[in-house]
Amino acid sequence: MNTQRGYGARAACASGRLAVWIAVLAALLAGAAALAHDADPERPTAADLALARPALSGSEAFARELLAHAGGWVTEPSAASLDRVAARLAAADALRSGRAPGGAAEADYQRWRGEQALLAFAAAAPGLVRLDVRQAQQTALGAPIAMGQEGLLLVAAELPGEGTSFVVQEMDLTGERDPGPCTIEVGREGVTYMLLKLSQLPTGESTLVLSLRRRGDERPSLFGSVRLVSAPLGQLAVDVRDEHGESTPALLRLTSVRGRRLLEPAGALDFSPMLNQVTGLPIYGPGRGYPVWLPLRWQGRYWVVPGRFEMAVPAGVWEVDIIRGPEFEPVHALVEVPPQGRVQRVIRLQRWTSLARQGWFSGDDHVHSRLMHSEDADKLMAFVRATDLNLCNVLEMGDSSRTWYAQRGFGPDFRVQYGDHWLVPGQEDPRSALGHAIGLNLQSKVRDPARYLLNDWVADEIHKQGGLYGHTHVGSGVKELLTEREMALFTPMGIVDFNSVMQAGLGTALFYDFLNLGFRMTATAGSDTPYGGTVGAVRTYAYCGKRRFTPDAWFEAVRAGRTFVSNGVMVGLEVNGQLPGAEIAVGPGDTLRLRARAFGLPGQWAPRRLEIVWLGEVVRRVEAGDSPERDLKLKADLPAGCGGWLVAHAVGEDGSEALTSPVYVVRPGFRGWNTAQAEAILSRQLQVLDEIDTALTEAAEIAARPERALDLYNRLLADQAAAVRTRLARSRAVYLGLRETLATEAARRAAER
Repeated sequence: MNTQRGYGARAACASGRLAVWIAVLAALLAGAAALAHDADPERPTAADLALARPALSGSEAFARELLAHAGGWVTEPSAASLDRVAARLAAADALRSGRAPGGAAEADYQRWRGEQALLAFAAAAPGLVRLDVRQAQQTALGAPIAMGQEGLLLVAAELPGEGTSFVVQEMDLTGERDPGPCTIEVGREGVTYMLLKLSQLPTGESTLVLSLRRRGDERPSLFGSVRLVSAPLGQLAVDVRDEHGESTPALLRLTSVRGRRLLEPAGALDFSPMLNQVTGLPIYGPGRGYPVWLPLRWQGRYWVVPGRFEMAVPAGVWEVDIIRGPEFEPVHALVEVPPQGRVQRVIRLQRWTSLARQGWFSGDDHVHSRLMHSEDADKLMAFVRATDLNLCNVLEMGDSSRTWYAQRGFGPDFRVQYGDHWLVPGQEDPRSALGHAIGLNLQSKVRDPARYLLNDWVADEIHKQGGLYGHTHVGSGVKELLTEREMALFTPMGIVDFNSVMQAGLGTALFYDFLNLGFRMTATAGSDTPYGGTVGAVRTYAYCGKRRFTPDAWFEAVRAGRTFVSNGVMVGLEVNGQLPGAEIAVGPGDTLRLRARAFGLPGQWAPRRLEIVWLGEVVRRVEAGDSPERDLKLKADLPAGCGGWLVAHAVGEDGSEALTSPVYVVRPGFRGWNTAQAEAILSRQLQVLDEIDTALTEAAEIAARPERALDLYNRLLADQAAAVRTRLARSRAVYLGLRETLATEAARRAAER
C-alpha cells in the first residue's frame, strides 16, 4: 500500500490511489463514448468558451451513472442526447488528462455542452417520474410504476423556485425495520433530478417513501411516495468448470442487457473483514465486488464465485462474463431467463496455454489480507484459485506506528496449499519517508521502530532467514510514494533482490536507470490488493523448471532473476540459449544470439509488438499485422560490444504489456552500463540523496516545535537522522566512485575503438 506519514499522509496517498481508480473509470467511459454520433467534438472558439457556465451540482457524476445504466430508458430520440453527453464527457476527460490539445477552459466548455445535452435528455426521459412538491409538503403518486430488471428509477423533484441539480442515490431495501423514509439531499429550489439505484426491491407491488432534505437543512421537510411493481422473476443456475470438468472458483459478473446493472451472484465470497475494511477507500461495491483493472474489454467489477450458484433474477437477458487469469479464454455468454422459469448453464473454461507445463509459475508479490484462521485461508485461497495464480505473497503491512493485515505466523508451517496454489506470508514494512519495501519468504516478521528507516538492517535480517528483500511501487510513477528515495539510497548497498515494476501497469523508468548504472535488477509484479486491484491482475512468472512446484522453487527463481512480468500478453527471451537472470561472458568481437517470443490470445491479448531493449534502447522490433496472431517471434544477432544488459518487451493488442528480467552480458574490464546516460543518471541519484538530507533537516526543525510534540512522522526522521546520514554518505561515495569509473572506462572504450 502507499501510506507515508501518519494519518494526514494516509489520506493524501488514499487520494492518489483514488485518482488512479477515477482514471480507470474515465477510460471505461471513454470506450463507450467512442460509439457516440458526436465522437469528435469541434474545437470551440473564444466566443464559445465565453458561453460556458459553472457546473450544475452533481451533473457529471449523474451523467456518468446514466451512461453506464440507461439502457432501460433509451429510445431513438433520447439515444441522440445520450450520445452527445458521452462525447462531450470524453472530450472533457481527454482535455483534462492532456491526451487532447487544449486547456482547462476548453474542458469546462465541453463539460458544459455535455450538461446541456444531459438536461435535454432528463427533461424528456422515458419513464421519468415527476414528484411535484411545490404546492404541498407530501405528494403521493397513483398508478404503480413497472420496474425493469435494471432496478433504476429516474425521479424529478420539482421544488419552488429556479435552478437545477442532480443526485445519484443507492437504496438498499433489505431491512425489515426501516428507520424511516429514504432521505435524499436535493437542491434548495428548482428541479432536482434523482437517479435512484434500487437493490433488494420487494416482489410484487410496494410503496417507496422518499424524504427530501434541502441542501443545508438538518432535517427533511418534503416527502413523497412512489408505488412500484417489481419485474417478474426467474431462476438462474450457473456451474463454472475448469479444463478438467471440475467446478472451480472464478471471477464472474452478471449484467442486465437492458439496463446494464450489475447483480451480485449468489454465494459470492465476502472479503470485507480481511481486505476492504482496512482501506477506508470508496473503490469497492456494490456488495462484495472487486475492480479488475485488466486492459480494455474485460476491465470492470467482478465477484469471486465458488463454482456453482443458483439464484432468482428479474426475467430477461443477462450477460455472464467470466475470467480466470490470462492463461484461460475469457467467457462472454448471454442467458435468457423467462418469467417463472429456470435456466441452467454449465460453462467450461478453456485453457489456451499452460506456462506451468513449460516450467513457468505465476506469483503475485503484493497482496494484503488478514490471514488469522482457516476461514480467512479458505476465502483467500478461493480468490487465488479464481485467478489461477500459483503463489500469493500475503503481506502484513506496517508503518512506524503499527501494522495491519495480521498474519497468524510466518515460515513453512503457516503456508497454505491447495494443489499448485499457495499462500505464503510476508511483509510490506518498512513504509516510510524512504519508500516502501517488501520481505518475501520470511521465517518471522522483521520490524524494529528504533531502526525503522534503516532498510539495510531490515534486508540483512530478511536475508539471514533465507528471504528476499525488494522495493515495491517501482513502476508506479507516483512521486508521493517516494520510490526514488528508496532506490537511490539503498540500491548501491547491494541488498535488493527484486523490484516490483508492474502494478496497475508497467513502469520501467527507474528500473532502466539503475540497470544503466550497472546494477542488477530483477523484475517482479504485484497487484497491491486491495488498493490496486484484484489478486493476480498482474503477475510475476518465475522459471522453476519442469518439476513439482513449490514456493521455495519460485523464490529461488526470483533470487536468480529468472522472471518476466505480465498483465496479459506473454513474453520469452533467450540469449545464447540462456534465460533472463543469466550472465553471459563475452570477449572482443563476440556476437549474441537472440531468440524472443511474444504470445497471447487472439482477439484479446495477442501480441502487437515485440522488441529487444539493449542498454535502455530498442534495438530490434517486430510488429504484427492488422490482425495480431497468437505468436510473434524475433531472431537476431547483436554485437556484444563492451557488455551490457538486455530485456524483451511485448505489447498486446489490448494494451497489456510484458517484460523480462535482464540477461547480463559481462566483459572483463567493463561495467556493462550505458556510458552515454550514466552521468545524467548519477546526477539525478545524487540530487535525490540531497533531497533526503534536506528532508531530515526540515523534519528536525518541525519536531523541535512544542506544538508538534506528537508529530510522529517528523520525530521519526529527526531521531534517526544521524543513522540515515551515515547511509547517505555511503551511497554518495558509491555514486562518486562510479563517476570516476565512468571516466576511466570511457578512455578504455575510446582506445579500443
